[in-house]
Amino acid sequence: MNILIVNVGSTSLKYKVYTFPEEIILAQGKLERIGSPDAIVSHTTTGKNAYRNVEPIQDYTTAIQLAIRLLTDNQFGAIADVTEISAIGFKTVIAQGITGCVILDETVLAAMEEFAAVAPSHNPPYINAIRSFKNICPETPLLGLFEPSFHRDIPTYAYQLGIPLHLAEKYGIRKYGFHGASHRYIAERVTQLLGSKYRLISCHLGGSSSLCAIRDGISIDTSMSFSPQSGIIHANRIGDLDPFAVLYLMDKENLTTNQIRTILCKESGLSGISGIKGGDMRDIESAAKQGNTRAITAIDTFAYSVQKYIGQYLVALEGIDILVFTGGIGEHSALLREKICHKLSFLGIKLDISKNRSVVGEKPIHTEDSIVQLWVIPTNEELIVARAVKDTITRQDSV
Repeated sequence: MNILIVNVGSTSLKYKVYTFPEEIILAQGKLERIGSPDAIVSHTTTGKNAYRNVEPIQDYTTAIQLAIRLLTDNQFGAIADVTEISAIGFKTVIAQGITGCVILDETVLAAMEEFAAVAPSHNPPYINAIRSFKNICPETPLLGLFEPSFHRDIPTYAYQLGIPLHLAEKYGIRKYGFHGASHRYIAERVTQLLGSKYRLISCHLGGSSSLCAIRDGISIDTSMSFSPQSGIIHANRIGDLDPFAVLYLMDKENLTTNQIRTILCKESGLSGISGIKGGDMRDIESAAKQGNTRAITAIDTFAYSVQKYIGQYLVALEGIDILVFTGGIGEHSALLREKICHKLSFLGIKLDISKNRSVVGEKPIHTEDSIVQLWVIPTNEELIVARAVKDTITRQDSV
């Protein structure tokens, strides 16, 4: 069984083809800068030549057509025909009233559109890409694993927000949590490595970041709330913010909801603090080394926001056994890991500086006498989505 997994960004399309039951990646690719005349295309298939090119890609339909063409190409492809793909899976973000892994029919797409304003950087491009795939591959089942599904078991007191209950229930306003595929992978990998009984804080740190408190493989709380803009600060998105600061800013600047949404989603976070467009932590760390005070402040603010959530989850978990770093920043920034762990030594968290600075891939980075285990574990969200898609279509086929 071959399953194509698609990850949609605002101007990018990433994909992997998994074959089951082996869970082997047959092919993978990335198309960046969609909508520009100099889009970057990369594609690799095991045992074949790689494809690299810069070419115009005007929209998602064009990008998808190119991806399918590369996957079925004699020279570069992994399959002879698109019919060899049993299903196409998406790491979908949020839809009103929808959770788990589901067929992406018109009812589900309408529910995604209903929450488009909640995830403006995610839902619109996903909806466009899904509709394009429907047109290009009309006979192939399309499924989405919604990000909040891993957090569905968090207790009521953890997901309830302090607004009138009738409004919360009427409009589905509550903590949902995101990065579910990543946190689920970390939980499952920790179980494989260290056993099934543990108190774990998973730190998915990247352009989009969240923490998750996990007890024995189950999510009991997470830092993102109603929308992916919440929690710790992100590359371009705001993170936690007093809502009255938003109202005050709208009044003072005479801003519409669309204008403030742009500020909160595209101009804030690490980018807004540092002044470095895009908010890429690699660029911010480089600027900080040159003495850029705004960049230094951005790094310190990010580290502190992570530390605060770790403190919260020590209470939720009644202690901690394992702290895991994952995501682009979590896996690759020794500086941030060191800064985050520095103030946690009173908890018995002892980072091995040498291990931390040399780690590549999946490794422990704690000292031998550390009470808490510290790990860097590369995440694998696509594999989690592929497994969920495989399980869903297998169940349907057996009915």
